[in-house]
Amino acid sequence: MDTILPVLLFVVIAAAVSVGLIILPRLVAPRRSGAVKEMPYESGMDPIHDTRRRFDVRFHLVAVTFLVFDVELLFLYPWAVASRSPAGIDAAVAEGMLSSRGLAFAGGLIFILLVVVGFAYDWRKGVFRWR
Repeated sequence: MDTILPVLLFVVIAAAVSVGLIILPRLVAPRRSGAVKEMPYESGMDPIHDTRRRFDVRFHLVAVTFLVFDVELLFLYPWAVASRSPAGIDAAVAEGMLSSRGLAFAGGLIFILLVVVGFAYDWRKGVFRWR
């Protein structure tokens, strides 16, 4: 019972805070509705045209650029953690999975170089300029 009590207490407090954060605004917040609040709004553009209108290509360029750089940086994180950990790359070299620690470092540097080349390409193409 002593080991489950902190977990049970945590669950009860988390549930109370969750329910409180849902109910409290309904009791305290002002309720004013109007034509502007009832109007649909999406993707930073006021819906003044047909819903099947094409979005400007800038929205797609920014979204794809964000995804590419975000995913690439996520791939760098395990490499950085493994290179700092004594049980990471050194253990892989000791077990024969890698020929040397320099090979893993060179692979990481090539990956960073490709990210920088992609960033320079996007910069040159004007993806980061919002017109």
